[in-house]
Formats: sequence, structure tokens, C-alpha cells
Amino acid sequence: MTTTADKPSVAPAPASASAPAPVRRVLATITLDYLLSHLGYFTLLPVLPLLVPRLDPGAGAWWVGTALLSLTVAVRAGSLTCGGLLQRMPVRAAMVGGLLLAAGAFAVLPVVPGTWAVVLCLVVAGFGISVNALTARAYVAVTLDADADRSTVFSAIQVAVNISAALGPVAANLLLGGARYGLLLGLVGALYAAAAVAVAFTVPRGLRLSDGDTRPPLKLGLLKVVVTDPAVRRVSLLAAAGSLLYAQFFSALALRIADLSDSTAVRAGYFTLNAVLVVVLQIPVTVWMNRELARGVSPMRHLRLGTAVFAVSFVLLGADGDGLVTAFAALVVFTLAETVFTPTVSTAFAGLDGDRPVVEVFNLRQVATATGESAGSFAGGSLFLLATAHGLAAGYWFTLAALGLLAAALVRTAPKGAH
Repeated sequence: MTTTADKPSVAPAPASASAPAPVRRVLATITLDYLLSHLGYFTLLPVLPLLVPRLDPGAGAWWVGTALLSLTVAVRAGSLTCGGLLQRMPVRAAMVGGLLLAAGAFAVLPVVPGTWAVVLCLVVAGFGISVNALTARAYVAVTLDADADRSTVFSAIQVAVNISAALGPVAANLLLGGARYGLLLGLVGALYAAAAVAVAFTVPRGLRLSDGDTRPPLKLGLLKVVVTDPAVRRVSLLAAAGSLLYAQFFSALALRIADLSDSTAVRAGYFTLNAVLVVVLQIPVTVWMNRELARGVSPMRHLRLGTAVFAVSFVLLGADGDGLVTAFAALVVFTLAETVFTPTVSTAFAGLDGDRPVVEVFNLRQVATATGESAGSFAGGSLFLLATAHGLAAGYWFTLAALGLLAAALVRTAPKGAH
């Protein structure tokens, strides 16, 4: 399971106890940040489509979709609006500020006066999450020079995220089942606040991202690059299409499993199974992909494969949308697609030709995934509910499957020497 583009493209590897002191310090900071903040994130996200109407009984399908869309856009693209400022700010201030912003916005959700205010709070929280995520990744890059040291930290992030993804849904569904909405959202806010405290005590004072001699990130120029550069356009189209399909997990799939079972254990188990399967499958899948890449296979081929496997999972749901066993079988296929697609997005963007700063590459990645996940979240929160209300749920799943297969077929692997 992935979140805000934070899962690395390398196989997990345990950190060495004999690692140099700077590596251990950065490792402890980033791992604790991600463990606490993502535990909060995954305590909310699996039940957010169900929570919005309970916070405001007047919220219909369009409001549910809007809430999911707003959070996804803010999480994925919020930091794009202030890249220059983040370069000049102290790293500690940016990370702590982002985490506290998210903590406060989540904590006040139970008392805001209407759905419009719920959406506003989700935007503010998502912006804070985005700022923390971008700054944390950049902090690793400017603090650690060796690729092996960075890989150690990124691998620890992967483990932390999936531990959070396994535990969060359990707490979410238990609290939602008991109608303890205030306690649920208070817990989410407290976890983000705890992450802020951990960062405040462990990140060095005075360090700035501008110390790394990188030029300010492009803003609107990114959109021009996506349109005019063929290599960037190919990667971006596939990344957006696959992200749209992945976004169904916390929108349409969350609504479907809630409709199929009233058991909080079953609902929580659905999300936890995904996280456990990612941990189990990611290592062998990554070993296989690395072997393929060593033979000269383009990362684009893996992106196409992951997108196509996502589509297969939706074919299963379309064929038997009312079967609980089928829903879990589709989840297994969906998770396999996730282990192929998600890490390869970073690999494909990092391999783009041209003299691009790393920050620009990650911003391009954010644009593509933000577009895909935002559209997918809105569709899964609103269009799926409308389709289900009109007896067209199977058509919704088959449409998604067709979109994925079409993208995998039409966006071809780049010629040799390009990605």
C-alpha cells in the first residue's frame, strides 16, 4: 500500500546497526515521522468515504467524491505551490509546520459547521501532509550522499508505511463501528502532532534545502514539459492512468467492501490484507523486476504490465460484484499490480533523459500521480455511488478495466535509448 508517493523503488532491506551516526539519525527521524503520520493517515483514509456523510447527514454522493478529490489533490500536489519557499525554509520548520497543520485540520473535523468546511479542513490537512512528505524526502537527499545510505532510509520508510497501513484500518473500523467519530479524528490529529514532536527534537536546526545547490523547482513550466516532451508524456500518461486505477482502493473498493459486509473485522481485514501482501510480495517482485531491468527491459514495460493487472482485478469485480470471495480475490490481483506499478513509477521518472534536477523529476511525478489519483478518487467516491444507485456497478468496473487495458496497449515502450 502506498500513500503520498513515498514508497521507494528498491526492495526492502534492514538497516545495519553499524551504520554511520548521520545515517542512524536520519533513519530514526524519517522512520518515526512516517510510522506515526501514516498510522494517522491510514486510520482515516479507509473510512473517509463512510465518515463524510456521518459528519454531515446532508452530504450526498457528489460531496463524498469532492471530499476525496480535495484530500488527494492537496496531498499529491500541495507542495508544488510552494516549492521555492520550501527550499528557503529551515527543514525542521517545514516538516513540523506541515505535520501540525495536518494535526489541527483533522482534529477539528468533528466540530466544523458543514460539508464545505469538512472539505476545507481536508485541503488544509492534505497540504500539510504534502509539505512534510516533500521536505522529508529532500532532507534525506541533502543529508546523505551515498546511494546505499539513502536506500537504507527509503527501505525503512516502506516498512513503516506498510506497518501503518496494516494497523490503521483496524483502529478505523473499530472506532467507526462504535460511532466514535470524535475519538477517531482526535486520534488521527494526535498521531500527526506526535510526529511533529519527534521531528522537532531530531532534525538539525538551520538546515535548508537550498544548501544542496539545486535550482528552484519549475512551476507552470512543468505542465509544458509534460505536453511537449515525448518521453515525459509517455511516462506521465501511464503513471496517471495507473494512479487513477490505484485510487479506487480507498474510494470505490472501500465503499464496495462496506456494502458487502457489516463486519468490522471483515472490513478491516480487507485493508490489512493488502498491506500484508505488499510486504510479502514486494521483495520477490522487485527481485524479478531488477533482473528484467538488468537485461535491458524498459521500466515502461513494467508500468504497462502493472496497469494491465489493475484492469484484470476490476474485470473480476465486474463479473461478480456481489461476491465477498470475489472481492478478496480481486484484492489479491490488485495488490500484485500495486507491487509492480507503484515502485516502477519512480524508476521510470528517474530514468528520463535530459539534464533534469532531481527535484524537477519528483515534481513531474507528482503532477502525473496527482492528476490520476485525484480523478480516480472523485470517480470512486461519486460516480461509483451513482452507478450503484442505478444498478450499473458492473459497468463501472468494466469501464475502469477497459481504460487500464487501453492505456497499457496504446502507450508503447519508448525506443531504445529513451524511457
